[in-house]
Parts: sequence; C-alpha cells; structure tokens
Amino acid sequence: MRAENSATVLDALIIGAGFAGICLGKSLRDAGIMNFRVIDKASEVGGTWHWNSYPGAACDVLSHFYCFSFAPNPDWSRKYSPWHEIREYAECCVDRFGLREHIQLGKTVRMARFNDGSGLWEVELEDSTIIQTRHVIDGSGGLHVPMIPPIKGADTFEGEHWHSARWRHDVSLEGKNVAVIGSAASAVQIVPEIAKIAAGVAVFQRTANYIIPRNDRKFHALEKWCFRHLPGFGKLYRLFLFLRYDLVAYPIVRTSANNIQRRYVTWQFRRLLNRQIKDPQMRERLTPDYPIGCKRVLISDDYYAALNRDNVELVTNEIERITSSGVQTRDGREHQADILVYATGFDTQGHHVDRRVTGPNGRTLSQAWSDAPIAYEGCMVAGFPNYYFVTGPNTGVGSTSMIFMIEQSARWIVQCIKAAGEQGLIAPTREAMLAYDAEIQSALASTVWATSCQSWYKRDDGRITVLYPYNARTWRKRHRVFHEEDFAITRPT
Repeated sequence: MRAENSATVLDALIIGAGFAGICLGKSLRDAGIMNFRVIDKASEVGGTWHWNSYPGAACDVLSHFYCFSFAPNPDWSRKYSPWHEIREYAECCVDRFGLREHIQLGKTVRMARFNDGSGLWEVELEDSTIIQTRHVIDGSGGLHVPMIPPIKGADTFEGEHWHSARWRHDVSLEGKNVAVIGSAASAVQIVPEIAKIAAGVAVFQRTANYIIPRNDRKFHALEKWCFRHLPGFGKLYRLFLFLRYDLVAYPIVRTSANNIQRRYVTWQFRRLLNRQIKDPQMRERLTPDYPIGCKRVLISDDYYAALNRDNVELVTNEIERITSSGVQTRDGREHQADILVYATGFDTQGHHVDRRVTGPNGRTLSQAWSDAPIAYEGCMVAGFPNYYFVTGPNTGVGSTSMIFMIEQSARWIVQCIKAAGEQGLIAPTREAMLAYDAEIQSALASTVWATSCQSWYKRDDGRITVLYPYNARTWRKRHRVFHEEDFAITRPT
C-alpha cells in the first residue's frame, strides 16, 4: 500500500460523481469547505446516467423536476429527458460550480477504515493508494450495480450477453434474435427500440406490471423560450410538478384503500392496456394480480404497442434454463436467441457494503447491519462517526424526484460537518437511530408496499429497507433542522 502525502488530509472525500456527488461538492464549496475530493470508478461523471445508456433510456421523472433547484435547465428537449441529455447536464453542472478540479475518475474504493489513533478515515483504492480524510460521504447510487439472477445453464450460452446497465454498443442487433429477461422499468424502454431493428425479440415476463401513459413529447419553441427568458415561468412549472408528485403520485402508495388517486391511476392503466392490446388473452397475461403501487408503477407510451409487432413475443412461462443457443421455458420450448439482455434490475443496497467499511474498534458496517440496514435520517449510522450516506437505507422513492431528495440530504450533511467542527467527530446516538427506524418501519406498515405481494422493495422477512414512507415535503422538513441532542459529538480539547 502507498499512502498519499501524510500532510495531505482532506476535510471530506465524496464517493461517487453522480448527482449526489455533484450536489455535495457544490454544497461544500458554498459552505467554504474547499479541501475535498470527489472520486468515481467510472470514466465520466453522471453516475446512473453514465452506466445506463441502453436504447430508449430516459428518466421517469419529468425533466424540469429532475434537475437541481439551484440549476434549472431551460434546454430540455422533451418532457422526459433522454439519458444523454441528463449526463450532459451533469457535466455542465460540474463545470458551472467549479468541481472539475476536485474530481478524480477511474478510482475504485476497496475499503474505508477509521483510524482510532488519528481519528481520521483512511480510504484505500484498488491501486492501493490510501486517502486520509476527516469525513467520508458515500454518494454512490443504487442503480448501477447489476443484479443478474442465478439461472441454470447461464454460463453455457454461446452468444453475446449483457446487463442493461452495461450495454454493448459495439454489438449490432440488426437481424438478430434477442431474448430480454425481465419486463420492468428498463425493459419497457428497451423493447420498443430494439424491436425496430432486431429480427425477433422475446420478452420474458415473470410478473405483470402496472403501466400508465408517459405522454412524452418534445417541448415547443415557445415553451423553451419561456423557460429561458421568464424565470418565474420555470419556477411555477417546477412547483406544479412538485405538488403533482406529492398530491397525486404519493397517495397511491400510502394505503391499499380505493382512494381517488388509486382509482385514477388504475383507470389510466386499463385504458392504455385496452387501447393498445386487442387480444383478450394477452391483456390477461399483462394484468397484475396485486394492488397497484405494491411494485413500481411504470410509464410508457409504446411498450404495449411493441408487443403487438410480428417480431416480438411475450413469454410468460417460467424460465427453466439457459441453453447454448437460447432460453428454455418450463413448457419445454426453447426460444432461440443470438443475444441475451438481462433487464433484471440492480443491487440497490449492496453497493453500500460492496466495499469493506470498518469503523472505530474494528466494527464493520456489515456487522452493524447484520440484522438490517439502518441509518438515522437515511444518512448516518450510530458508531460510525463522520461517515455519511446521501441516499442510504429507507431513502428510496417512487413518487418524487431523487434529485430533490439529494438536495435535502446534502444540506443536512453539511450541517453535521459544521457541527463537528474542524477536527471533531459526529455520529447519531444508537437510541436516536433506533427510534427513527422504529418510526419509519411503523409508517411503512401502512403502505401498499407492506401488503402480501412480493417485490424487490421487501426482504424475505417482510422488512422494507429501501423505501421512504413519507412524502417529499416531510423529507424536506425533517432535513432542514439539525437536532444536536440526537448526536454524540466529540471535539478536541
């Protein structure tokens, strides 16, 4: 191992150069903290939008709410931004806020350990470099570590294969037979695009999803002019979107009761399905058997229509195995494929512990989370001073913009750093953390996520460690105020 110059001790090290890293970098600079660094294993900034570049990749949150409130973008081309525009926006923010000098790319963290003697965090990279820092901010997101299910025979497939988040742009799909394993958020964007060029597309659906119209379109020239030249227009539109998500989308998950919002979204789903799928048997296969909102509600204007194409087949028989030349289902049929695409989602929590994090007295984060991942306000863990998560346990949302959530976390983390002082240590008390978790789990029990349906939101034991049970207004309110009584703060004498 080689350490950097021992005199070079950072005030903060940010892991991840996606929107969380960019927001924290700007927040630190605004607070007058300039001695920090942002590292990322990728070759470019952008986080999720660097890794997810598959055909049709776009955001499921409306463009003007999927950007920083302090950096509105008047130039979005569409209501829902395509991935390359979001990545370009991230690049622009890096330059606009003077972060380029702080960023180092191609740097993968191997482990982070707290030095009991110096009171510093030592972060070791894969090249054995060790970075000393007073504070570590984990800004890595949950949508970049591929989750590929273990399927019998997968290693025998002789064609090309990849996960949606590692798209092989060097491989042409033209004239090829493609098997898409998975039918959720990524698949509904991928399938309509690749069906235009592939000879055949087989979509393997394990569970039907609720899909409602995206109603996407290009912005008109007049709209763009208003966004650019009338600041009040953009602010009012953003406020409208914020309230729309909080007042229309959020209530869908709060209860399994048949409230007006749930009825409206269910009506949208049925109307879209009936309009685009004429075959009653296929409609039945595409109709979920669980309450709406229990799993992520998807949006698409063209997925159902793509399933009507002559070169697209919806396969709902369970996969038995993968063969050297395709996918065999339980009915004994082998679906020939030249290419396999795994649209099977992500390890949404594993990215926090895929590197070894060791706190004071040699206690690891995996030990602290042996029962379940818990973090006070989704950002800090008792016993791990000066270590922060921007989007930690129970911060996931499906009813607002993750960038909005990140902004609130960033403000709160900077308050914690300031409270610690120049060389102090800060961590929530165990009592405060457990009380917060008990509140969150109690609130989650009254959401549709806690019903009998199975989803990646919920563990086998029924505990939900990914999602936040309240709305965006509550998240903002709770992260505006730093409650010092909930923390153990040690300052040098």
